[in-house]
Amino acid sequence: MKKFLTIISLSAILFASCSKDELVAVADGAGKTTVTFDATFNGSDFALNKDFTLGTKTFNFTKFRYWVSNVALVNAAGEEVKVPGSYYLLEETGTINLIGLNNDNAGTIYPATKREDVVLKEIPAGDYKAIKFGVGVDQKYNDNMSLQSGELSQLNGMTNVSWMWLTSYIFTSATGTVKEGTTSKTLKVETGLNANYKMVALNLPQSIKIGSSKSANIVINVDLSKAFDGIDVMATPTVGASQAAVMSAVAANYGGKVFSVKSAN
Repeated sequence: MKKFLTIISLSAILFASCSKDELVAVADGAGKTTVTFDATFNGSDFALNKDFTLGTKTFNFTKFRYWVSNVALVNAAGEEVKVPGSYYLLEETGTINLIGLNNDNAGTIYPATKREDVVLKEIPAGDYKAIKFGVGVDQKYNDNMSLQSGELSQLNGMTNVSWMWLTSYIFTSATGTVKEGTTSKTLKVETGLNANYKMVALNLPQSIKIGSSKSANIVINVDLSKAFDGIDVMATPTVGASQAAVMSAVAANYGGKVFSVKSAN
């Protein structure tokens, strides 16, 4: 009887010890976070076919599109955790008929789309304090559009073959009208070309925890009005490669002024 009780006691100890070890060994797995790029204009929610006042000018947009690429999250140790294949097209646009565009896919109909959310998956578990991303498409893929990654495609009307002698993705595009007094002009402000690829680094207001047991959310304010800082859009309502200096200034605004963190949790 004593031997039997001893065996039971030892078994209980071993079982408890094994269970304890297993609990210690269990670690949180990879998780995901949703990044919302919340489009605004000078403090108001962005919408198509809506008048926005900025100083003495009134803007009205028919399209707002831009590429976000090479996303990375910065963990508590300051290490960058890069998201593979992170090329995303953020946009608010009506139906686009690609006939007549400088595009290899003329005749394709691109549907009306509003897209502000990006889901970053398979993020290693941990605490994260900052986010980084590019605005546009980096040189590797911009110079060779036959290469594919993420959402990169020539089927969405965000390419241009008329800039210089190079084919290029259009990095950002805002079209519509701008008025000042009784003068109204068609607005088409675009950026592209490798020199205008910009990286954005934003600290989060507080660290977020990501893991299989905890999803996180980051909301980024995208203030389109900041893209026009220092730009006389009445004098240059069309901005492309032929207006290299102005396009460079617009790209710099996207890199340093347009994006800010609204919340993180």
